[in-house]
Amino acid sequence: MMKFGMSEPMAQAYADMAVAKDAGLDNGVTRTPEGSTPTSFRQWCRDVLRPAVLG
Repeated sequence: MMKFGMSEPMAQAYADMAVAKDAGLDNGVTRTPEGSTPTSFRQWCRDVLRPAVLG
């Protein structure tokens, strides 16, 4: 990454993030019906984010 212009600290941060993701970082919280909503991310983007961005 540094070869393509990224600073050493940023390249290290990306490498650390990849290692953490490989180690299961995203598996920290198991989705359950009690801990999630029926709204998909795509639906939330349509219903909430898009109107907020467009004003």
